Amino acid sequence: MTTGNWKLGIILSLTTAMMWSFLPISIIPLLGTLDPVTITFYRLSGGGLMIFIYLLLTGHKPSKIKITKSLLLFLSVAILFLCANYYSWLKGLEMTTPATAQVVIQIAPMLLLLGSVVFFHESFSLKQGLGVGIFIVGLLLFFNQRLVSLISELSSFNLGIYYVIFASVTWAIYGLAQKRLLRDFQALELIFIIVTAGALVFLPLATPSKIMQLNTLQLWMLAFGAMNTAVAYGCFTQAMYHWDTSRVSAVVAVVPVLTLGIGYLQQQIFPDFMPAESINTLSIIGAIVVVVGSGITALSKSSTKSSNKSDVAQLDHD
Repeated sequence: MTTGNWKLGIILSLTTAMMWSFLPISIIPLLGTLDPVTITFYRLSGGGLMIFIYLLLTGHKPSKIKITKSLLLFLSVAILFLCANYYSWLKGLEMTTPATAQVVIQIAPMLLLLGSVVFFHESFSLKQGLGVGIFIVGLLLFFNQRLVSLISELSSFNLGIYYVIFASVTWAIYGLAQKRLLRDFQALELIFIIVTAGALVFLPLATPSKIMQLNTLQLWMLAFGAMNTAVAYGCFTQAMYHWDTSRVSAVVAVVPVLTLGIGYLQQQIFPDFMPAESINTLSIIGAIVVVVGSGITALSKSSTKSSNKSDVAQLDHD
């Protein structure tokens, strides 16, 4: 059950959406100096540290958990696939653009929905099917200039799109594993465990010393990336505590459009900060249609009764 404080729920949901919308634009300046592995290491370790401090300050009491082989298996799956998600999304962003990465990653919640139907026997309503159909139409419109080349050519940009699609698949698998783990863990402590373990996975492959090569702007961008992992997730979790999860998800679905808007403003104010998005009017309409399809799917009620605790406590699809 939620508290019913919908005003606070909206504020927290919009904060989450804004944080995720700024994320790809803030990471772009780092890619010339830091490799994706090192960026991911700092995002996970920094986010984990912030969550740890929050849990410490709030006097969090760890859950009493019975360690089983099944629990360890699901925890391992969640950690490894979230690591794969973070890395592949960042590689995709490196080869494409912020708007493209944010539109394509919307495939992730759709795959999670289908996975929940298969593995958790959740129902799939006609309205949800309509939302998925609208979502697919939106994707086709967004890529209207690249539909043929996506199939026939293996350019760097197209490879980046495939990376983001792979990131969507890995996030959906992570989400399914986390759905199961939330039966035993509290949400924040689970995320702390996952991101901390993820940082340890990336540590041997990362080059933390490269942080010394960053200028002041890049250091701020890296700090924002770490903060984004903790703050966006914290707001998302609290939003679901005060407001229906479906409505929170519908608000968060506007991320691609917000990213486009932020990118447009950036071009007007700081044109040299990063290249402009190469999209036409039909692509912009497609991004909006993707948001509409995601929103309809999120707001559609299935007949399966489920507790709030079984809902996926998302990080940032990346």
